[in-house]
Amino acid sequence: MADLAKTTKPLSVVAKLCYAFGAVGNEVLWIVFGAYTSIFLVDVAQMPPLFATSIIFGSRVVDILCNVVMGPMIDRTNTRWGKTKPWIVTSALFMTVTNAFIWYVPDVGTGGKLAWYIILYVVMVLAWSGFAIAYRAFVMFLSDDIAERDSAIQYRAIFTIGGTVVGMIMYGQILASFRRSEHDSCDNITYSANNSTNGSVDGVSLEMTRTGYMVSSAAVCGLLLLSLTAVVFGTTERKDISATSGGKRGQNMFKTAKIVLTFRPNVYFLLAFFFVQVPLSIGHGAIALYVQYSLDLEDQIENVILALMVASAAAVPVIGLVVSKVGRKTAYICFELAAVPVFIGFQFVPKGSLVVFPITIGIGVTTLAQMYIPWLMMTDIIEDCYLQTGERLDTPFVAIFLSINSLAITVGLIMGTIGLEIGGYKLGSCVQPDTVGSALRILSSICTSVLTFIGVVFAWRYPITEDRRKEITEAINKRKLSRNSQPDEIQRNGSLSNMNGKGLLTEETSRPEGLQEEDKLLSSELDLSVLLDCRESVV
Repeated sequence: MADLAKTTKPLSVVAKLCYAFGAVGNEVLWIVFGAYTSIFLVDVAQMPPLFATSIIFGSRVVDILCNVVMGPMIDRTNTRWGKTKPWIVTSALFMTVTNAFIWYVPDVGTGGKLAWYIILYVVMVLAWSGFAIAYRAFVMFLSDDIAERDSAIQYRAIFTIGGTVVGMIMYGQILASFRRSEHDSCDNITYSANNSTNGSVDGVSLEMTRTGYMVSSAAVCGLLLLSLTAVVFGTTERKDISATSGGKRGQNMFKTAKIVLTFRPNVYFLLAFFFVQVPLSIGHGAIALYVQYSLDLEDQIENVILALMVASAAAVPVIGLVVSKVGRKTAYICFELAAVPVFIGFQFVPKGSLVVFPITIGIGVTTLAQMYIPWLMMTDIIEDCYLQTGERLDTPFVAIFLSINSLAITVGLIMGTIGLEIGGYKLGSCVQPDTVGSALRILSSICTSVLTFIGVVFAWRYPITEDRRKEITEAINKRKLSRNSQPDEIQRNGSLSNMNGKGLLTEETSRPEGLQEEDKLLSSELDLSVLLDCRESVV
């Protein structure tokens, strides 16, 4: 292991911090996107729930398909700035510009709004995909030491949660200061199915809410640019590592995708991740609607989301300790299994009760486990595939993983908006029928708990245990030692070849015929002692 330490360049703390901070802006944007998309489209942009579903579904389908294409494209990129940094910069700039417009409500009809949001949402998810694939794959090119990469991932998890908490406080408090309940009350107090005078959102208060979304989006844009600056100027891509990433030359992306999608550990991993991510996406996408319409706690929406993020941040050392004690697979199963009764608790929270806060804290812990542990497991899968196939497919693995993540988020958000439609959501009305709250309760409790349990079953079948992981680490270290010892051997053999040509017999024509057999012995495979013995016999 001492020799291995000499061949590995350790990552500096500054590099880890800059890499970790690079995720803050992107994660804040994505969590805001997931938590507020549904309520913004139906409550602020005044889009029918089915139209909102069409916008979300259309943009996500494009995202899922393009992830598969972007992975090989990033893998084939080769510039003076590296393989991933050009994609990180370009994608982050597109995200910043798009985010500035996506929370604006144009003064056009419903059809115009539909076209406006479909275009912007497609551009947003494409830019996010490009950034996410390149940034997540970047950790594989920071160091060839598995322990250093795991450390960088842990830094990233801490900064992601901590930075997201600060970002959500900033976003939520700005939005809360413009929320309509602070300026004008709704026209109606109760809802009646036969009441044709059910009031709608007041025009002045709606404009104030829209302004709040615009101001909040500007703050997120600034955070995105700061994060981009950190990751670009504070980290260095190891080109000796990134140059070896990718499949065989000439291998098309479909064959590469087949290798990734049929690799047995990855199959169980992706199935487990999908069935756990869908419930969390339902929770994140519907939490604001659940608090507003199931609990009648509209003024607590930002506080509930903040409690979720603070719980995730506080759980970082706990989850890290559990992973180090029981291993990645076991820790993942335990945390997700514990989420099942927590999800069920959403069904039994009384209206107007603050009991929702401890339940949300439990979901926050599960959220961090889902954000942190799977990325550790992904590095194990990439290294295991490398050992078994001889191909480094870092970027394709990350791209496929993010495609499954996008698919899970899409399914979760669509289930949330369909739940509104089934519950009888009334567009533009401040107060909704009780069936809307009941539908959200069922969606947030029964559906999420069943899906999470299915995910745990697939995680149980995941074959990379701690023993197997140690075998992978040892095999990778042996390969690195062997690879790094080759230059020394070549240099030593080259010196002996020179001695053979110059030190023993200076002229080829002066060699007697009888010495031809000895010449065959003077190969680069002999050590110096054998060479000296041969020289004495010649003399």
